[in-house]
Amino acid sequence: MKKKALSALLAAVVALSLAACAAQTETPVETTAATTAVTAAEPKTEPEYPVETVTVGTTAAIETAVYGEYNFDMLASGVSELPLVYQDISGEFHPLLAEFTTEDAQTWTYTIREGMTWSDGEAVSAEDILFTLEYDQANGSANFESQTDADGKTTEAKYTGYTISQDKASISLTLATPNVRELSNMTSFRVMPKHIYEGKESVTEEEARITCGPYVLDSFSKESGTLTFSVNPYYPQKPNVKQIIYRLFGNEDTMYLALQQGDVDMVWSYSAGVAGTYQDVLAGNDSVTLVNVAAANAPAVLAFNNAKGLFVDENLRQAVSYALDYDAFKTYFGSAYAQIPNRGFVPETTVGYKQTEKLTTDQAKAAEYMAAAGYSEKNANGFYVNGDGQIASFTLTVNAAKEAHVGYAEMIKNQLEQFGIQVNLDTVDKDSYNAKTSNKFSENNITMEAAIYGYTAAGMGMGNGLGSIYVDGGHAVQGGCQVFDEAFQNILSEMKTAKTIAEYYEGAAKLQDYYAAHMPLIALYWDNMMLAHSSRLENVTVDAVFGLNNVSNWFTITEK
Repeated sequence: MKKKALSALLAAVVALSLAACAAQTETPVETTAATTAVTAAEPKTEPEYPVETVTVGTTAAIETAVYGEYNFDMLASGVSELPLVYQDISGEFHPLLAEFTTEDAQTWTYTIREGMTWSDGEAVSAEDILFTLEYDQANGSANFESQTDADGKTTEAKYTGYTISQDKASISLTLATPNVRELSNMTSFRVMPKHIYEGKESVTEEEARITCGPYVLDSFSKESGTLTFSVNPYYPQKPNVKQIIYRLFGNEDTMYLALQQGDVDMVWSYSAGVAGTYQDVLAGNDSVTLVNVAAANAPAVLAFNNAKGLFVDENLRQAVSYALDYDAFKTYFGSAYAQIPNRGFVPETTVGYKQTEKLTTDQAKAAEYMAAAGYSEKNANGFYVNGDGQIASFTLTVNAAKEAHVGYAEMIKNQLEQFGIQVNLDTVDKDSYNAKTSNKFSENNITMEAAIYGYTAAGMGMGNGLGSIYVDGGHAVQGGCQVFDEAFQNILSEMKTAKTIAEYYEGAAKLQDYYAAHMPLIALYWDNMMLAHSSRLENVTVDAVFGLNNVSNWFTITEK
């Protein structure tokens, strides 16, 4: 499939659809003096809300629409499940559910903003924050106590203690070590209502939908693929939008078509923008406005298992890094703003970014690394073989539900097999993918040899930042690259104990140098995030983590 061909096909579908609509004629309403007089006599009143309804299109798969379902939590973070803080597109943090202060980057105090209330009328308190941390602790997170898994691997406790103010409005959390970037972990931390969950093994669906944002979930229909949110009457401020409806689409083609036809007002995917294959079509439609945002995510990642399989040998990781054609990835999948990444992996918007060598295609150099790994000859089929006659071959795991990711995998297969490395695609469903690529879902038994990932901006910033949670083999949830190297762990320790931003930058530079030297993973291209909304809307606000689907947006957005 060619990028331009897809754009042309989508444009043709839209043109036919719009032509059909234009062919329908409307019967004019007869106007009389009486009706004109009545109309003229009616006083003009300001609407109760500047915007009656905003409809958001998304391809997120939602099954239950209750707290704890990942896709729903990400969507609801923009309307009903308020994180503690938010980050704007310039990288600055601001209060959302709570104000924040720290004097030493080790003890952080969060104070619930005045008037914050659960959707059942109960006030939000600092005890809700503590309860959520303790609830997560009981379910596997090492918040106040270290956790040791069945394999004997220990995750040290994040906090050494806490205090709650007498009025229960503030909680001070003391980290085991200072973290100048702790607020990045709080952009996706959502609080649970203690008065609902405490002392219960389970809660009802209605109870699980008690939230503290400006909106509450009115209805969810899996069959029709809609979620409807209305204004929370207990929220201390009144938003500009009366009702927000989310429409769930099975694929991007129909979602973008709906945007162009005015059936949805914006499109949203967590920590991702409009795919480059659709941007040309949308840019040519006057009814759609595109918003270009510098991104801190990594939309296309080839991650190697550094502990099992072919890519334990660093020479083979290096060989792949020089065999791939990055200009092809950038051109085919990226937007006009896409760039060829550095060997240091993280994009320029990253806190602590350092300039490292650009990724380049150099097949002669790739062949040298193959020889260093013991693969100096090719067989009759053109694949490298070692001294024992074994083919240089690996399995590449990809989530079948993500169309772009499957495209990345197919391009990698084509390019590497032309070079001489056999690639077997393992295209699997979401659950099977997670069970092969994540410490949490594999129960610390990651089996993939290599996999396609897309890292969110929030994930890139978590822990020590720079995507390290995806590389660190000891991370409780991620850890796909399975790196346990002592040099890598020492760099993480240096970043973790940084007491000033300057000290953190020093560690961040070392981590990028480590990525560049050892290639535990590869960014296939960097890109800005292109967001899309109806041209009837203006004064939109963009969030660095949640894009257009963010709480602040519903208080600024207006109609033209």
